Amino acid sequence: MTLKELAVSGVDPKPIKNPNRFWDFVPRDETYNDGKLHLAPVKSYKPNAYGLYDMIGNAAEWTRSEYRPYPWKEGDGRNESLDSRVPRAVRGGSWYDRPRRATSSWRWGYPGWRPVYNVGFRVIIED
Repeated sequence: MTLKELAVSGVDPKPIKNPNRFWDFVPRDETYNDGKLHLAPVKSYKPNAYGLYDMIGNAAEWTRSEYRPYPWKEGDGRNESLDSRVPRAVRGGSWYDRPRRATSSWRWGYPGWRPVYNVGFRVIIED
């Protein structure tokens, strides 16, 4: 079953299938296909230039930074706040996003209290 078929499996009545149009609930760009229906297993793809795996795509990632307009300024306080009402920057894109969002330069904000199904986090240990 494809993701497209899965998306309409619970719809009743079923959308009309024809060669030129299929009712589509899935946000993606069909010119890309990683061969996975949903989430990919860890280390399914090559590491980036820093040797890190899976930095983009499976889940977008919470950051500790407040979502503020650019330009970014060192020491402006955006990484110090603990107020969960202030939106936090989310980066990286997820399985649900279009490929143009699958980059660390794409960002948007969610309040820290908001549960989001396609956003996760990474534990990073600095030496």
